[in-house]
Formats: sequence, structure tokens, C-alpha cells
Amino acid sequence: MIWPLVTVIIPTYNRKEYLETAIRSVSNQSYSEIEILVIDDGSANNYAQEICNKFSNCTYHFKVNGGLSSARNYGIQLAKGEYIAFLDDDDFWESSKIKKQVKIVLENPSVDCVHSSVTVVDENGKPTGKYYGAAKNKISKRSGYVFWNALGVWVVKSPTPLIRRKVFREDLMFDEMIKVGEDIDFYQRMFYRHKIHYINEPLAFYREYDDPERLSLQLEKYIGIESKMYHNFRQMKIRNPFVLYFVKIRLLKSYVKRWNMADDRNPIIISEFEIWFRINYFLKIYFKI
Repeated sequence: MIWPLVTVIIPTYNRKEYLETAIRSVSNQSYSEIEILVIDDGSANNYAQEICNKFSNCTYHFKVNGGLSSARNYGIQLAKGEYIAFLDDDDFWESSKIKKQVKIVLENPSVDCVHSSVTVVDENGKPTGKYYGAAKNKISKRSGYVFWNALGVWVVKSPTPLIRRKVFREDLMFDEMIKVGEDIDFYQRMFYRHKIHYINEPLAFYREYDDPERLSLQLEKYIGIESKMYHNFRQMKIRNPFVLYFVKIRLLKSYVKRWNMADDRNPIIISEFEIWFRINYFLKIYFKI
């Protein structure tokens, strides 16, 4: 059997300390047909090239700084693999991750993305005892056509998906105008078109640490992502008015929740009735549309 090539895209930008661990976790996969693309998004020095040169299946690519979406899209254009996986430079993988995911997509031609739960580790890579994934009563909701049970509620953890290359189209790439929350936008839009499969097993290690530069800790920077998501849904030429109406409802609820988490001193208070029957009024206020 000829095993398909998997392209792993690792963007990096001025963060040397974890990159080698990330690359090594890919190089040590039990699945051998892998190419690793390290995309240096304009770092101040060439630390990434020196690290990448240690691995025979890893190639280094430098580009002018454009943000994480830009780096991922750049890697997608360079990818030779039939399947694409993304890994942030401070996370790493369990050694059987790709092999288990490739097995699933080969056995299930209708599945275009496979994701999993993650083990949370600290800055030293030690497990903290925390896991991110589906609760037992929601495991079934993480597989299939998950768009409506995911929109505004959850998204795949960034180091876990394996995605068929055909998924990436002109209107379904990472939005390079979104600097924070680009993965939320991309995966919610991917869910609209594509069937996915969830492995209820931590196949990746997600690093959490106290660093003011970590975007995931800067909740206020995520405010407004729903407005950009709605614009991108429209760019996908979704014409059904009922679908668009329910998308508006979900995104407004998500916007309110996100705002109130980031600024509980000035909460937005909107009743369920108002959301359903004055949705366009509130979108004009908060989404500027």
C-alpha cells in the first residue's frame, strides 16, 4: 500500500525555546510519510533555520511578517501532501497522532478533517492534569456535520486537526486580516461544508503558561471576531435566508458572551426575545452592518 504524504506546517515568529520540541514530535511520528514545513514569519534572526536543519524531513521557509494566518496560508501553498496538519511552535504531538488520523480518513472517504482532545502541559512540557476535549455526554456531537452544534460554542484545538488538502479553497483559507482568533473563523466556516471525525483521545500536547504575549490570554483582542466571521460566511455565498438568520443569532450570542467575559464591568444585556426579533438592529450596533 502506498501511504499518502502528510504536510505539517509549523509557523514560528521570534520564539525559539519550544520550536525544536515541536519539530521533534513530528519527526518522531510512527507514520513516516511526512514533510515538515517551518514557516518563519519574519523573525529577527534565523534560529528556526538552524533548528530545522537538524531534521532530514524538515524544510525552512522565510517570509515577511504577516501574522499567523498569513504563515499558515503560505505553508498551504507550498504543501505537497494530500493531507495537511498544523502545529504551533510551542505545542507538540503524541507519537501515534498522524498514523491514527490517516487511518480514519482512509477508511472514511466522506470525512475531511480528524481532530482530537489535548493534554495540557506547562512551560516545561509537564502535564498539568488538565485536558481539553468533549465531555462524555457530548462526544457524539464532535463528529459528523457539526456546524450547528459548534457555531459560537466550540472549535477544534489548534494542534489536533488533520485536514484533506481539497478543503482549502479560495473562499476557505485563513483570513489574513484577522490577527487574533483566525482559527475560530476558519474552523467554523470549515464545519459548514465538511464532515469531521473526533478521536476521544489526547493526541497532542497544548502548552499553557503565563506569558503576556500569549494571545489566548488577551480576551479583549478577540472581541469583534464574530463580525468578521459573518462577513466571511457571506463571502462563501450562503444564500439561504434561514441559514443566515440563525448564523446571525448564534454569532450575536457569541459576541455578547465574549464581551462580557472580557469586560464584566460593562456587560451587554440583551434579552432572548430581543436577540430573536431585533437581530438586525443589534448587528448594526455591534457588527456595524
